[in-house]
Amino acid sequence: DFGTEQQKADWMPGFLDGTRRLAFGLTEPNHGSDATYLETTAERDGDEWVLNGMKRWNSGLHHATHDIIFARTSGEPGSPMGISAFLVPTDAPGFKIEFFWWTFNMPTDHAEVSLTDVRVGADALFGEVDRGLELAQHFVHENRIRQAASSLGAAQFCIDEAVAYANGRTTWGKALSVNQGIQFPLVELHTEAAMLRQLVRYTAWMLDKKHHMEVTHLVAMCNYRANRLACDAADQAMQTCGGVGYSR
Repeated sequence: DFGTEQQKADWMPGFLDGTRRLAFGLTEPNHGSDATYLETTAERDGDEWVLNGMKRWNSGLHHATHDIIFARTSGEPGSPMGISAFLVPTDAPGFKIEFFWWTFNMPTDHAEVSLTDVRVGADALFGEVDRGLELAQHFVHENRIRQAASSLGAAQFCIDEAVAYANGRTTWGKALSVNQGIQFPLVELHTEAAMLRQLVRYTAWMLDKKHHMEVTHLVAMCNYRANRLACDAADQAMQTCGGVGYSR
């Protein structure tokens, strides 16, 4: 939806054979959700763009050949217009991975990146000039649906493992699962997982049919509730399994 026909012709074969791989550089050290205030800039210099700035949580850079860098090309901080996206080679002079952040759920691959007078050609512009935030929002919406589905899968795994353990564990001569204090929380979690699964599927279906800003509320609902469910299910699974739940 965003690349030119020439970019599609140039890039699609590489995507298919694995010779081209993209990372995503939107977040910055001082700006996350408030992306309209990003400080990375791109200035025209003849037929080239010169990029300067910093990026954080720049995922995929262990193996990416190019990084989608979002930079302000016009307008004032806080304006959604004036932000553009660029396909920047990761081996371009001035592009530097400073270090990788460690996180609990995904231990690697989140880079801190600096861009110092990085030059790219006019063909590196991805989408329309000054309208790159629309591209970022579309990607983020898709990613949040994937994240919701991932969290839902983790929650369902915890529920299933807890049920299996409760059915197989015998205490005081009877299965642990016959106790209502074990049954009811797991039933509630399983019910919520079933309802959330339909919401995730519906939201993904709607994103295929509607403009991404028309489904923002659905994406937010999926992302919020799925992540919350994963935590609730993990906590309940640990408690159901007792001491074993706290072991590897």
